[in-house]
Amino acid sequence: MLVDGALPTLPAMIGQLVDGAALVAELVATNKDGALQELLAKAQDSGVFGAKLTKTLHKRMLEREAMGSTGLGNGVAVPHVKSEGVDRVVLVLARCKKGLEWHAIDGRPVHVLFLLVSPADEPEMHLQCLRWIATLARNTDFRRFLLDAKDAQAMRDLLREMLPKV
Repeated sequence: MLVDGALPTLPAMIGQLVDGAALVAELVATNKDGALQELLAKAQDSGVFGAKLTKTLHKRMLEREAMGSTGLGNGVAVPHVKSEGVDRVVLVLARCKKGLEWHAIDGRPVHVLFLLVSPADEPEMHLQCLRWIATLARNTDFRRFLLDAKDAQAMRDLLREMLPKV
C-alpha cells in the first residue's frame, strides 16, 4: 500500500480498509474457534490469501488467544495477525447479537468482532489500523449503532461515518 515509497495518509488508508472490508451481519459460530474460522473464511473470500494460508492464520490466532485474549471488553474483540503471504490489510467486521464467550478482560460476552490481517512487512500500518479500531471499540455510540444496524450496508455506512478526519 505504499504510494511513491510512502505510506498513504491515515484517512486514506482507513478509507481503503473500510471500502474493502468484509462484513458479517450475524455470525453463525457459537464459540471462539468457530468465530475465528468464520472470520478468516470471510477474509479469504476477499482473495487476499488462499486456503493454505487461512489454516496457518487460524493456528496462529488460536496460539495468540491462548497467550491472552483479544477481547478488549465492552463486548468487543479484535483478533489480529501479521503474516507473510498477505499483500494488503484486510478487515472483517462481524457482530454476534447473542454474544460469544471470548474470555474478554471484563468477563463479558463479545458482540462485535474486528478481524485484522496485515502484511508482515507493514507493522506501522497494522498498528495504525489497530489504533483506529480501538477508538471505535471505546465508542459507546458506535457499538450501539453497529448492533442496531439493519444490515451489512448500514454497518459499512457507520464505519464510513467513523473515518478519521484529515
